[in-house]
Amino acid sequence: MKKIAFLCDSSADISKEEAEELSIHVIRMPIIIDGVSYTEAETISDHAIIEALNANKKVTTTQPSLGEILAMWKQLLETHDEVFYLPLSRELSGTCRNAIQMAKEEPFLGKVIVVDSTFACFPVVRMLEMARDMYAKGYDGAEIKRKFEEEGELFAILIPESLNALKNGGRISPAAAALAGMLKIHPLLKVEHGGIDVQDKVRTLSKAYKAGIDACLKDINPDDYHWMIIDANNRQASDELKILLEKACGQPVEQRDFKAILLSHTGPGTIGFGRYKKIKY
Repeated sequence: MKKIAFLCDSSADISKEEAEELSIHVIRMPIIIDGVSYTEAETISDHAIIEALNANKKVTTTQPSLGEILAMWKQLLETHDEVFYLPLSRELSGTCRNAIQMAKEEPFLGKVIVVDSTFACFPVVRMLEMARDMYAKGYDGAEIKRKFEEEGELFAILIPESLNALKNGGRISPAAAALAGMLKIHPLLKVEHGGIDVQDKVRTLSKAYKAGIDACLKDINPDDYHWMIIDANNRQASDELKILLEKACGQPVEQRDFKAILLSHTGPGTIGFGRYKKIKY
């Protein structure tokens, strides 16, 4: 039987401990705070990033270098027959597109499988666990890649507690952030088809939860999906929302923490919730 290495990057919100426990390899991504570069989970902790965000520092991320990715592939292929790589969504990072092209060249052709991903955050981890099970049941890497690309689906709602991180990271203008704060507007951002866009704007948090849950349930059968809530150092809100979401979808809801990469983009207190498709195999 082939020995397969399962690989993602740290936007999958996977800790070093969990990665080791699940035998998942991770390319750790750079985080830049006021011009100083760190490596997620290696030279900076989630707690330090939260402190920097709370101190209103400029926190940004960047994709790993092509050299780092190639070095990881070469290293893994010394001890494995094949690498199955599920990177951050192609709409959120250039890594996915670049990796797909590099995997078509020697010495990686036929040995590195790169999924043309529309996934982000911890569903990536669950998909890699699914891939491992599919390999064990006789699927080959190309078949798994095809099923993930054709049948995989992620839809989620993000509700930032404040717009400071988005403003400081240059993702919205200071004027827009100030206006939203004055009007006490809660923006709902949707993660769909691998990208992030505005779903709605409401005046109260309870209305934001309701609008988000309605969006997640629209035109789907809840039984066909796994359900999740992810919070950025805001477990009390996550616990409250879990009750509402489980009642609405009739399915168990898994709770997780936002880790460094997405936390840097949306800021402390952010709540994310939604669904990802159950792949039939």
